[in-house]
Amino acid sequence: MNAPRTRPLADLLRLFVGPAVWFLHLALLYGAEALICTPPVGSGRAMVWLGIAVTVAALGALLLLAAVPAPRANGRPSEHTGAAYLHYTTRLLAFLSAIGVIWSALAVVLVPACAQAAS
Repeated sequence: MNAPRTRPLADLLRLFVGPAVWFLHLALLYGAEALICTPPVGSGRAMVWLGIAVTVAALGALLLLAAVPAPRANGRPSEHTGAAYLHYTTRLLAFLSAIGVIWSALAVVLVPACAQAAS
């Protein structure tokens, strides 16, 4: 009697890579803004360059995630019907996360870094 085939845990965890990259990008941008824009430092130019570097790295990671082909078992395409669905969903989440990364990066570009609130 054949046991039902199950997908490896790695296939399921690949779904969370895109949103995790987006979260790390957002956390790094806000954390850097808080640390760089403290009164003794206060360099808006450093924040812009750091924002560009973090954004390029995040978009590169998401592009790499979307470009990696679906996992294969022993060199053959997987026979599991859910493999194609998981791969499609992973690519979709990577695309949506890239939109989120770009949206978060717009704040670095459009809002002056380390701007003082008007009192």
